Amino acid sequence: MNIAQHHIPAGYEPFGHSGLFADAIGPFYVRAKPGGGFSYAFHTAAMHANPNGDTHGGALFSFADHITGHAIVFNLKRMCATVKFKVEYLAPGPLDCLVEGEVEIVRSTRTMAFLRVRLFTGDRTLMTADTCYKLFAPYEPGQHAGSEPAAPPPNDDRPEAPAGFQPFPDQGAFPGLCGPVYYRRKANGDFINGFHARAIHDNTNGIVHGGVLFTFADDIIGRAASGISRRHATTVAMNVEYLSAGPLGAWIEGTTEVTHMDDGFAFIRARVHHEERIILTADGVCRLLQPYIKKKPEAAA
Repeated sequence: MNIAQHHIPAGYEPFGHSGLFADAIGPFYVRAKPGGGFSYAFHTAAMHANPNGDTHGGALFSFADHITGHAIVFNLKRMCATVKFKVEYLAPGPLDCLVEGEVEIVRSTRTMAFLRVRLFTGDRTLMTADTCYKLFAPYEPGQHAGSEPAAPPPNDDRPEAPAGFQPFPDQGAFPGLCGPVYYRRKANGDFINGFHARAIHDNTNGIVHGGVLFTFADDIIGRAASGISRRHATTVAMNVEYLSAGPLGAWIEGTTEVTHMDDGFAFIRARVHHEERIILTADGVCRLLQPYIKKKPEAAA
């Protein structure tokens, strides 16, 4: 996305992003509060859509992850990495609207920071999250340019999936950007899912952006809930833990397990890994909606 495509919100200015993925889904905006701290904003657009025509939860998460990192760097003056996020979705995020964010640093120690973030549009709260970051070396001014224009995206090559994998239908614009996601049914009936970590998924450190990994986990959790219940489903909560980095250029896989289901909700656990190394674990809660009107293609479970 280009800054020129959107009117910059009053009082805000665009700020430098953390790698190609954030450049691709922004621009993000920041303004300093008179009493200290910052407010943040971004415009939702068609590229952020889920299959239902709302803003994908992964797009909201990616924005939240980015601004919490910014709050740490510019308030605590430390470099950081995401460790945990506990997310609750309270309302659907419409497309073509301004989403704003507020970040509170709840507590910090020598090595960890604990934050709370709220995303909203107008007077409606869309998402809240409690998060934990690991702190590293002191931040040196100039390590990230403040408002330089984003670099042009790289050639977005999309390699063929490994043998036996096929793409999910109806992925929506944002999961397609973060994936696309493929699946394969194993001989025992279980599903395994995967995506190629492409150059556009990069963060500043040459690894896969946490928002891409979150979106992949969210997508396969939702498909598992729908596949087992034969009902439409929407994510209402996600707890994620980042255990290691996702390498660019790699084929990354994910599996899901239904831990509990009743008439209204499905509880799904996901594990995202590269070869034998676990990258992320997630526990998701999905609200079960109306049954499918007609039989859908098989989904991850």
